[in-house]
Amino acid sequence: MALAALTLLLIQRGSLLLPALPNIDLLWLALPAAIAALSYPIIRMLGWIVIALLVQFEQLAVATYPKQLNVHPDQALRVTAEVTSLISRGRYTNRFTADILKAPPTSRLEGHRIQLFYDPAALTTDLVPGSRINAIIQVTALRGLVNTHSGHSHQRMVFRGVSGRGTLIHHQPLGGPPSPLKSLTRRHSIQHWLDESLSASSSQVIQAITIGAATTMDRQQRERLQATGTQHLMVISGLHLSLVGWGMFRILRWVGLPVAYCYLLAAVAITGYFWISAQAVSVLRASLMCLLVVGAGLARSRIAYSDIYWLAMIATLLHSPWVTGLPGFWYSFTCVGVLLLISNTQRIKAQSGWLRFLVSFKTQVLLALAVMPLGSILTGFTPLIGPIANQIAIPLMSIIVLPPALAGILLFLISEAFPGDGAILLAQGLLRVSDLGLQLFWIVLDFFAGLGISLTLVRLPTLYLMSAFAAFLAFITGLRLLSLAAFMAIWLALIAPKTTRPEFATLILHVIDVGQGNSLLLQTAHHNLLYDAGPLSRSGFDAGAAIVVPALRAQGIDQLHRLIISHGDADHAGGQASLQRALKINDVIDPNHPDCRNQRAYKIDGVNFQLLSWQGGTNRNNRSCLLQVTGPGFNLVLSGDIEVDAELALLNNLQGKVDWLMVPHHGSRTSSSPALLNHLLPQWAVIAAGFNNAFRHPHPEIVTRYQNRGAHVISTAEQGALIFKADRKGLHWLSSARPARQRFWSD
Repeated sequence: MALAALTLLLIQRGSLLLPALPNIDLLWLALPAAIAALSYPIIRMLGWIVIALLVQFEQLAVATYPKQLNVHPDQALRVTAEVTSLISRGRYTNRFTADILKAPPTSRLEGHRIQLFYDPAALTTDLVPGSRINAIIQVTALRGLVNTHSGHSHQRMVFRGVSGRGTLIHHQPLGGPPSPLKSLTRRHSIQHWLDESLSASSSQVIQAITIGAATTMDRQQRERLQATGTQHLMVISGLHLSLVGWGMFRILRWVGLPVAYCYLLAAVAITGYFWISAQAVSVLRASLMCLLVVGAGLARSRIAYSDIYWLAMIATLLHSPWVTGLPGFWYSFTCVGVLLLISNTQRIKAQSGWLRFLVSFKTQVLLALAVMPLGSILTGFTPLIGPIANQIAIPLMSIIVLPPALAGILLFLISEAFPGDGAILLAQGLLRVSDLGLQLFWIVLDFFAGLGISLTLVRLPTLYLMSAFAAFLAFITGLRLLSLAAFMAIWLALIAPKTTRPEFATLILHVIDVGQGNSLLLQTAHHNLLYDAGPLSRSGFDAGAAIVVPALRAQGIDQLHRLIISHGDADHAGGQASLQRALKINDVIDPNHPDCRNQRAYKIDGVNFQLLSWQGGTNRNNRSCLLQVTGPGFNLVLSGDIEVDAELALLNNLQGKVDWLMVPHHGSRTSSSPALLNHLLPQWAVIAAGFNNAFRHPHPEIVTRYQNRGAHVISTAEQGALIFKADRKGLHWLSSARPARQRFWSD
């Protein structure tokens, strides 16, 4: 069973990395032979591989993904859609997902799930989750940002079934209200009750831990959870399902019902909770495992926990062909698998109970070590304070916060079915108890997060990860192939490999793909400098937290020696606050900083850096803080958003004939004057802009202006993140992320 699960796992994960889907006609022809091979132990494995490949590629053949759409962002489309998520409310815009039921045939939108945004002030008629609407929308296929180390930014959305995003211009309800039997309708009523009964921050957390509405949690809450390694407590998991199933079983046994009925009703309770939750990967895995345990009890038979684990994995993999692309899958199955392994090999006493086992320091340390390599891939970050924080946070959540919240929601649902004051008053009382526990929970997390004890991990190669995890398994399973000292030495060597740094007087330049904005990492032999922090959009997307920090952590960077903010516009400075919370930054320089006003020059690791600014600028763009970088054999200019007036004013301060120029103001017509281009004559002209951005940057006239002067024009909108190297031999383009990470499901 384990072999079948691992085979399916590797095949599914590998298929998601393909640039194009293969023709599977040969697999169909080989199917009879594969089925026959299952009867022969020697070639049984080959049979399973053929069957698993066929299942995966057939599922992908009928799946929906962005590349299938044929839409333009300026085209208004009339569609019929069904609202398939709760409404996530932001400061300026609300968002939700909708399944397109009818659409113009040429758009190929039918059957796809789209994330839509709308201005709540402009659309006065509220949307009801689960309802059907006639709508006018503008849509574009989901085309995320692609960075060298952190990958596709839109991967999680694609693997959750979302193919595009767009704007809801107008909508009209179609038919009556949604059926009360729909799970989304029940979740919406619970969300509404929680919003009315609790503060906004408390309601967001209670929604996350009870009905799986994690998207409503704000960024600061998420950062505190990540800093303490307690984010797993905000996901519906085995703890929740066990409380529901075990709680139902114990109550019914106390009432005196026969054991068979107790097991049966416990299964009903688990299924009901799965139905009303968000049904994420962790919920599916936990529900399957709990139902298998209950089923074994109902049949009065014993089933090994390892078999339950592998059966749950097979069912989860068959449920969706995309699931191995979601971090939740890897965290959920890795953590549970390690916990089962620890419980079997460390001889945990049965009477100690699972809660005591979960909060034991030994368990938390071993679990932290086990997921450390995984963290190097998914987040590049491991909170070393996590094992201690979890010892306090797990009991708080599992005893004080979660049980009264779940009981309160159950009573609320009962009060909706059988109206009366008693149930709802008791539900509100339980909710207040849960809220008090939650305040204590945040106090504990604030304390541990303030300690800032964490480890930033380099993104490790797969071979390193496999070796590290094998060494860990050899250690905890009692094989004792290595002494503790040798094991720890190997482990530390694996999780902290030496990162490649430029040589003296050499510069590596990473142009991070942040969409319509700017962020560039400059690495010298011993220093890291970041020019601009990425955008913060009105919809709440913070590229500093979502793109720049993961891109830096993937390279093992947790400290910046200088953060230079060219100017205060949101597309350049929006991510600054997130960067300052996540990383150690020695100095922040902006247009008001003395170094920028005084046009300071400094030398770092044999590379010269010159800050430039025009103090006579009448707007923020023209007061941008520029950076000219020179060394033996190269000359680069990072230009902010300066416009023509500033270009002419700074012309004499800039050295001519540069190797590399960041095109001013993303290629706007207000910049890149002929005078500037004739003076600089750049070999490379790099444009940081978003794909199909609202400003239509870069303007074709500006691109032609550079090309006419012999410049190689390259854009992050088309190429993704870019890496250049500058040394004594000149400037070299090393790589671009989008062509290197081409996938069948994304442009």
